[in-house]
Amino acid sequence: MKRSTAATRAVEVTVRRNPVVGWLADRSVNVKGLLAAGITALVALGVGALSVGRMSDLSDDLAITKTVHVESLKHLGDLRGGLSDMYAGLLLHSHGDRDPALRTQGRKDVATADAAVDAALAKYQELVATGPQGGHAHTGGVAERRAAMEACAKAIADYRLLRDTVDFGEEPPAGFTPPPVEGISAAFAEVMPRLFGSLAELRSAEDAAATAMADAAAEKYREARAVTIAALLLGLTIAAAVGFAVSRMMARQLRGTSAALDAVATGDLTHPAEVRSSDELGRMAAAVNEARDGIRRTVETLAAGSRTLGDSSQRLTGVTGRIATSAQGAADQANVVATAAGDVSNNVQSVAAGSEQMRSSIREIAQNAQDAARVAADAVGAAEVTNKTVAKLGESSAEIDNVVKAITSIAEQTNLLALNATIEAARAGESGKGFAVVASEVKDLAQETARATEDISRRVEAIQSDTVKAVDTIGEIGRIIARINDYQLTIAAAVEEQTTTAGEMSRSVTEAAGGASDIAANIRGVAASAETTTTELTEAERTAAELARLATDLQSAVGRFRV
Repeated sequence: MKRSTAATRAVEVTVRRNPVVGWLADRSVNVKGLLAAGITALVALGVGALSVGRMSDLSDDLAITKTVHVESLKHLGDLRGGLSDMYAGLLLHSHGDRDPALRTQGRKDVATADAAVDAALAKYQELVATGPQGGHAHTGGVAERRAAMEACAKAIADYRLLRDTVDFGEEPPAGFTPPPVEGISAAFAEVMPRLFGSLAELRSAEDAAATAMADAAAEKYREARAVTIAALLLGLTIAAAVGFAVSRMMARQLRGTSAALDAVATGDLTHPAEVRSSDELGRMAAAVNEARDGIRRTVETLAAGSRTLGDSSQRLTGVTGRIATSAQGAADQANVVATAAGDVSNNVQSVAAGSEQMRSSIREIAQNAQDAARVAADAVGAAEVTNKTVAKLGESSAEIDNVVKAITSIAEQTNLLALNATIEAARAGESGKGFAVVASEVKDLAQETARATEDISRRVEAIQSDTVKAVDTIGEIGRIIARINDYQLTIAAAVEEQTTTAGEMSRSVTEAAGGASDIAANIRGVAASAETTTTELTEAERTAAELARLATDLQSAVGRFRV
């Protein structure tokens, strides 16, 4: 893959600098970052190694503490446990007067406990005799523990001599004189405090030794912490100094480049960027200077071109203005002609539409006249039928009058019968009261029927009178409708002739309207072409004005730069 020219060309440093600082400044940004990171890593490694060494020493001290103190306490615990087992066996032996087996078992337990005490005492003596290992200085309390251990061993030996000779009845060894009977208690009273006191001194010596070891370990921890913190601070100071130097170099180069770019942003092309190194930032500053020079040359070219563009756009504006004026005059004349032709076409079309409407109206009148003639004929027939029907109605009303008379006669007879029934009921006395009531109701009904038949008679007489008048009126209507029918036939014939004449006139006017429409359409086409030409010339004039404005804006924009 090819590297860019900016990355491979030699960069000329434009400022004076220290040789060492210059060497570091010329290294790439990656190398500077790796250098700062490497120094930080070395500091971390050094501090880590120092901390690991110190922690190793603390671990060794903890191991010695476990060996010297924890193991010592374990052996002391075994010693105390053996003494307790010995006392238990001795107690069992003392209760064996009635049971020899208990006495024997007690003696065995005492022997076993003595062996455990001797083993614990030997291990403790060996641990105290060897002292701390590994060259460490945890030697506090060694002499005290040895003295306490020797006193404890002497007290155990003295106690065993008394126990074996007094309690077990064994022969005293050479050089040992058993106490008299009265002195046994005093002898045990003297040896037992020494035994328990030596054990307490051993425990105190162990505690003192453990305290000394803990104090020594704490002192080592404080020393290791102080050394680690000092090394860490020193390393961080070195790393911070290197990082600050690297960042200061980069920041100064970036500030110079940023100032040059800010000047370009404000239109100042006379402020170059300082090249302080030959690394990526220095090459960037050199590239900024080259870009600034290129922009300056471009601005100069744009300034000359904008002036030329302004002059050309002004000339173009004058030419298009004159052409637009001429085209606008032609368009106005064409519009006047188009308007007149349109008015003629509209008038002819209005006449054509009026003739067509008149033709339609005449055709509709003829149709209505024919329909009216048919309706008049139908009305004559209907009048005749109605006349006959009304005559039949008169005959029917006469028949109704006969029926009414018959009903009236029946009602009179019923009334007489009811009167006779009333008289007979009166003669019958009390037994005829019910029949008298019925006869009275029949009488009332007969009288009501008589009144109704009288009313019907009056109404039938009125119907007969109206029927005679209706027959006369319908006859007169029939004669009038016959005359109307004659008039309608005459009108229909005249309207048919007018329909033919109106059709011919409508066709002539329609043809004239078509010719006028074609003329108006052609004139409108001419006017539209003139309008289009005017519009395009106006657009050209506006474009020329925009070019002039663009040239002015371009000159203003170029004027912002100082070259």
